[in-house]
Amino acid sequence: MLTQLLAYLVKIIKLQQQFILILMTQLANIYLHSKTPRLESPTYRRFNQFKADDKLPLLQANIHKNQLNYQELLVAYQAKHGKPLKPVNHRQAFAFPRQTCPGCGAPSQYLYANGGGDKSSLLLCPDCQNKLELAKQRANFKAWRCNNRHCPNRKRELAKLNSSQYQEYLKRPSQFKLRYIYREYAFKIRQIAPQSSAQSRVDLSRIQASPQVLGLILSYCVNYGISAAKTAALMYDIHGIKISKQTILNYAQAVAANIRPFLDNYPYQLSSQLVGDETYLRVKGKWHYLFYFYDVNKKIILADYVTPKRTTESACIAIYQVLKKYQVIPENLRFTVDDNPIYRVARLYYAHQEGINFDLNIVKGLTNETEVAKEYRPAKQTIERLNRSLKANYRPMGGFKSASGSITYVTLYSLCHNFLRPHQSLGYHPPVEVPELTGLTRMPDKWLRLIKLAQEQLPTA
Repeated sequence: MLTQLLAYLVKIIKLQQQFILILMTQLANIYLHSKTPRLESPTYRRFNQFKADDKLPLLQANIHKNQLNYQELLVAYQAKHGKPLKPVNHRQAFAFPRQTCPGCGAPSQYLYANGGGDKSSLLLCPDCQNKLELAKQRANFKAWRCNNRHCPNRKRELAKLNSSQYQEYLKRPSQFKLRYIYREYAFKIRQIAPQSSAQSRVDLSRIQASPQVLGLILSYCVNYGISAAKTAALMYDIHGIKISKQTILNYAQAVAANIRPFLDNYPYQLSSQLVGDETYLRVKGKWHYLFYFYDVNKKIILADYVTPKRTTESACIAIYQVLKKYQVIPENLRFTVDDNPIYRVARLYYAHQEGINFDLNIVKGLTNETEVAKEYRPAKQTIERLNRSLKANYRPMGGFKSASGSITYVTLYSLCHNFLRPHQSLGYHPPVEVPELTGLTRMPDKWLRLIKLAQEQLPTA
């Protein structure tokens, strides 16, 4: 009896083994014919990252015959109109790449910085003087490229490649940037820059709360980084004042809209050493970018532009916020930034299309690979500390539910940093000392006085 039972079990085991082999065969056939990614080792593929050149292109008039003379043109103008031609009244510091017109030899006082491009001029490579060819055209810019294979810039970049990179270049040359490229942007900075970044539907003069309650709310939310929900709980638990979270957000937005012109138009005493960086903010579950520019010596925030995209246009708008705060742009104006190429392109945009020149100090990575990085890394570290201070206040909020909410908070934080927050490096004084705040010790009173000053500067209807 036992022998028969064992023989039966062995027969069942063999039958199960056959079923398992059939199933394994079917699974292997399905896997071979499926589109599931194979578990192979990852393949590295090099991509040509966005890079920018530091040099402006040269301009040459597209005139092959009958070279003009500007003195003869002036005489002809006076004979035709009965009055001499006046030089151009430049509103900003003007810099023309060649200082004289390549077509007629006119000096710079008769030249415009024409952002739309001169149809009678050619763009030349600054390294080999070869004509630049249009390589790419997009809605906002044109990319001009030097196609000269013997260009010194191409030879120099080619010599930097190691053996493995050179072999990769022979297979995929489009993945490497070796040629000089200039991007000519079509936008006008004054058209794309927002006039006022903070807007509100709430009339600050008609709010239900008393001024002291408003001062307390701003002190808790901005100075101490307490969220609106916790501020509402704090106002009720400590001060016995019942106020909703949404009302607190509305009050903050109204204050930011009223005080933004005061922050932008205050007559700051600035140095020529600035530092810039971008950091991240969470808005509606997505990352937005905050472009900060900061006076290294005065510790003053000069630009705080919030945008969903980290583009050249965004960098240009942030720099525009800085330049507006200068009565006269210094000749030795310098920005210390990281190696993000959008800052290089922004510098070329202002030099070529706005006639405004400034220098860039590039501080790359965590090690000092150049003398410039070694000298200006302390300046870069100051704005890193500013970013950390903002994040320490912003983190308890867990992000913003709207773009206007992020702009409101950044505006109020910049105002607090510039006018209210004492800094250890400044002897525990704020960067900007307003005479009207002298003698005030309570932070809510300081907020209320700043709001009053801002409202006094608003134009009356």
